[in-house]
Amino acid sequence: MKILIEYTLNYLKKNRKNTISILIAITIGTILLSTVVLATYMAWNYDITESVLERGNYHGSFTSYIDKSQIPYLKENQKVDKVYLRTEFYSSKIDMKRPYLNISYLDREYWNNMYEKNSILEGRVPNNSDEIVVMGNFLKENPQYKIGDKINVKLGYRQEGKEKIDPFDFIHEDENFIGEKNKEYTIVGTISGKSLSYEPYYGGLGFLDESSIGEGMKFFPYLRMKNPRKVYKDLPEIGKNLGFTKGKKGNSEGSYNAEYNMFYLKLQGIFPPWIKLSERIPLSILVFFISILVVIFLFVIIIYNVFTVWSNNRLKQLGILKSIGATPRQIKRTVKIEAVFSSIIPIIIGVVLGHLFCYIMIDRINNIVKDFNISAGKKVFELSFKTSPIIVGIIMILSFLTILLSINKPARKLSKILPIEAIKHSGLDYEHMKKKEKKANNYGPNNIISSLVRDSLNGNKKGFRTTIISIAISFVIMFISLVGIGIAKADKKLNSMDRYYTMNVQVLTNELADENIFKEIESIPEVKESIVYKDVYLNSKIKSKYASEEFKNTGGFESIDLKRYDYLWKIDNDYMIPVNLIGLDHDNFDKYVKSQGGNPEEYYDKEKPKAVLLNLVKEDMNQPLARTKFIPYLNNVDSLCFNESYGGKGYSFNIDIGLKTSENPLKDSYLMDYGIYIFVPKDVLNSLMENFALPGDYSHSERMKLLVDEKNINKVKEGIKDISKYYLPEDDYSIWSILDDEAEEKMVNKIFSLVTFSIVFFLGVIGVSNAYSSINNNLRNRRREFAMLKSMGITKDGLSRMLNLEGIYYSIYPFIFSIPISLLLLAIIVKVKKIFTVKDILMFLDYKVIIGYVVVIFMSVYLAYYFGIRKIEKDEIVDVLKDESI
Repeated sequence: MKILIEYTLNYLKKNRKNTISILIAITIGTILLSTVVLATYMAWNYDITESVLERGNYHGSFTSYIDKSQIPYLKENQKVDKVYLRTEFYSSKIDMKRPYLNISYLDREYWNNMYEKNSILEGRVPNNSDEIVVMGNFLKENPQYKIGDKINVKLGYRQEGKEKIDPFDFIHEDENFIGEKNKEYTIVGTISGKSLSYEPYYGGLGFLDESSIGEGMKFFPYLRMKNPRKVYKDLPEIGKNLGFTKGKKGNSEGSYNAEYNMFYLKLQGIFPPWIKLSERIPLSILVFFISILVVIFLFVIIIYNVFTVWSNNRLKQLGILKSIGATPRQIKRTVKIEAVFSSIIPIIIGVVLGHLFCYIMIDRINNIVKDFNISAGKKVFELSFKTSPIIVGIIMILSFLTILLSINKPARKLSKILPIEAIKHSGLDYEHMKKKEKKANNYGPNNIISSLVRDSLNGNKKGFRTTIISIAISFVIMFISLVGIGIAKADKKLNSMDRYYTMNVQVLTNELADENIFKEIESIPEVKESIVYKDVYLNSKIKSKYASEEFKNTGGFESIDLKRYDYLWKIDNDYMIPVNLIGLDHDNFDKYVKSQGGNPEEYYDKEKPKAVLLNLVKEDMNQPLARTKFIPYLNNVDSLCFNESYGGKGYSFNIDIGLKTSENPLKDSYLMDYGIYIFVPKDVLNSLMENFALPGDYSHSERMKLLVDEKNINKVKEGIKDISKYYLPEDDYSIWSILDDEAEEKMVNKIFSLVTFSIVFFLGVIGVSNAYSSINNNLRNRRREFAMLKSMGITKDGLSRMLNLEGIYYSIYPFIFSIPISLLLLAIIVKVKKIFTVKDILMFLDYKVIIGYVVVIFMSVYLAYYFGIRKIEKDEIVDVLKDESI
């Protein structure tokens, strides 16, 4: 065996060109694998960091209070690592614009590990029991106070009759405040938070000194477990021992009042037992995981074909080894040893270069984002370079496993070949040509060159397979990437509305938004025009007879493809259609109704709501906006019934239709396919929503569109930030402008092109390096063939013409496969996308990149043949025929 290993190493040294091709392929494959694994790890690390920043690093908590006597049980519990405590909110009386200050006290562990500290706008977190941070609107509404000032409060509780009032209730007509003691606090900071203008309290957070905990105090405990993988079993048991009831949800999130930091747990591979397998892995991690599998698959294909070429070149040597006694098992082992030995250095180099490439890419991407100076989309690319010894180990293990998987089949085939067949091997696969039943080539004087070329192409396809696959894959990836960019350009050019409003503010809240935010933004001098609105998505059962004549002429409701528009469905002879119920601010709604010849006062009756119907629908859903025509949608409809759930079991109500119009008050807003758009005053919508089973967070979110001159956009944006930070956390509002839109589009295209063409470059290098290796080996193995042709009378020019023709064929071969595949994928994309034709997309393709890529690859492959031809021309016939090593 030692002799075989020495022989293998000696072969690698002597066949440097072939070895270099293998090294390059393995190195680049490892670089790609390293990049995807590192990107997955960085995305995971980013999600973990964001989860801790937004929610904290606890594993579970309870929705019910505990008291002082239960704290030791949690802290001494062997299953619990750390306990973070937060008290309920307590009322305190103050003599200010609002009469109350609600305070919750957090212990040191809570302040250090939970998310509240990340919402500090100015100042610091409290460190002593006489320090407090207040919500930003406290200082805004009471400018006589600033950070560092002291504030006197009367601690106690609100009461009406003999009943205590919740600290977050509105003012009761007969309520009293029962003061228990006075306390002086030092304001050490302001914190972002929600506090509406009509609420009678401010919010504040203090420091919980455990030595001063009173008997009547109540706490929310947040737990970090010693074994988080058992949290879904241990937390309900702890809740049961604390005296909580099991609840109605059984073995689920609500069991014994247990609540979990579920996203944080999911990122660590800890899943609740009651959710489906498809819901367990976060989407971002799933995408990267699939990317790893795709890269490994490509790696296997490329390396397999590299080693297949290598095995064909080694047939004669391995045949000699078998003839002197090497067993099939030894042959198989020596082939694998050679693969492993030849892989060690390129895998190490690939891991190092993969880390370097990933670092450069992350740095470049972050610089691109920074250069464009936008907030929209920034979070997606805000990754920092991260690695670890475990990640390096995973990359190396995956690389070696890929190599072993790739070499397994060639090694098995080589171990079974007969010695005489291997020794007779001369490089050209004549056996392959014999097996093919086809019309014989014409070897007449006029056709001999082209016939010999065809024989060579048929006999050397296997040796050129890696080049074809690598270049074809890289071309397809590049083409599809350009198609993606072309679709984005087509969408902007053909399927986008001209922007009227230049800015958009979105306020995310699950409570009614504070109207003062919009009033203050509207008062910014540079704002020329504004409109505030909120919307909810509902459903309405529409009868076929409601279709307008124009809509009926296109096929009406019966022509809707319910498989394509899966948010629509048919019930008996009626259709459930999505409805966007939009509430406009008072001034804009009145202006809108008056412009349509109506009386605004008719629309403010909350008991019998009345609405304006935007009566438009696309005539052809498969046309982009630039080519579409809008027609009247409904006819003979005076009232519609709305339901807030798809199943028809939620809250239902009727709205009369006062006006039907084709004018959209939200001038540059899109209309959803087959959707119905209804407009009411915002106050009426708020009244209707009191009866809704509102879904999750941000159900009361509102938007504000602003008309601002482009030169003033940045100034207005800073003004909006200054106003909003006193009302909302930074994550609960967003600001968009047309400058952001343009910059984001350029940024995404630049990043997309950078990543795509890096992959294309690497795959192209694999293809070209393999082409050089395959062509050189092929020409070297065929020297005897060329010498025989010369001896038979073929001229130097004829041989040169034959080899040049081969070179041209080999140069265009990858594109013979890749171009049809690319066009087929383009056809599939068009069929799925539907709205654009092939012509639309081809119109926006960057043909300079395609032509440049084809020319570079063509010249690279052809030059390999060109330099090989120069060597062949120098061979002497007698010397070549006498050389037994060929």
